[in-house]
Amino acid sequence: MKDRAGRAGRRGRDGGRGAGRRLADALVDGGVAGLHLGLRTAPEPVALASGRALGTLCRQPLGVRRRVVDAQIAASFPAATPHWVRDTARACYRHFGREAALLMGGPPRVERTLSRVVDEAGLGPRLHTAVAERDGAVVVAGHLGNWELGGAAVRALGVRVTAVVQRQRGAFGRRLQDLRARLGLEVLDRDAAARPALDALRSGRILALVADQHARRGSAPIDFLGRPAWTSLAPARLCLAADVPLFFAALVRDPRDPSRYRIVHQEIDDVRSGSGGDPVEVTKRWVRALEREIERRPEQYFWFHRRWKRVAQRGEDA
Repeated sequence: MKDRAGRAGRRGRDGGRGAGRRLADALVDGGVAGLHLGLRTAPEPVALASGRALGTLCRQPLGVRRRVVDAQIAASFPAATPHWVRDTARACYRHFGREAALLMGGPPRVERTLSRVVDEAGLGPRLHTAVAERDGAVVVAGHLGNWELGGAAVRALGVRVTAVVQRQRGAFGRRLQDLRARLGLEVLDRDAAARPALDALRSGRILALVADQHARRGSAPIDFLGRPAWTSLAPARLCLAADVPLFFAALVRDPRDPSRYRIVHQEIDDVRSGSGGDPVEVTKRWVRALEREIERRPEQYFWFHRRWKRVAQRGEDA
């Protein structure tokens, strides 16, 4: 009797939690839909200013991930003053509020933004050469600038792009999925992408990945901004397996003109010979490129993610 009663009680509690989760999801979906409508219909300067204001609100008084953001910036820049850390964190919230508002403004606004992207360093010609001579290339990015827009910016260079993404749930995830399709991106799920990703590389496509978050499997501890962080080896393994070039790239806002974006990139030269075919060495090299870009514009990095989980805990997270 006690066992049956216990099971019934647990089912009741689980059912209550499930109903609460469904209600919370419905409220979030409704809020996202309303926010999307407001940002889409507002003039672009008003929408972007609203996004910055919402970012500021998330920091204070709401305090969304505030301790995480401040602690990670301070640890990554140990010589910085508390005042600099605070100002950088505030700018980070404003930046990502603005970027979210841009993405939620709808495809026409995003397409207008893409028309203002500057490729002054010449990533486009290098990718065309890689496709012509090696059948494809891997472009790896970090959570810097606007990575969602970055895949579309690479597509706008005139190459076919397959983006490996982590599926997002809820209303915002569905809108991202629709936006990616509208912008001509083929999308692969990150959790089941190895074989299709190789097929894409061997068919003349550019494979784009964002690979700087904590990875549970297929990873190695790589020094990142002064501390080891578990980092996916997938970009390195894919370019080595397909024998194609590897590029680090990011789409960042131009400080000289905040309405414009520019592509920064670095080709990871001689991937196979320079690293001896070791994916860990290849990963270290593109992570160094990401570090340099973060140091130039720390307010545009996504400090909200708990990037530095203790190496000793890796087995528990796997």
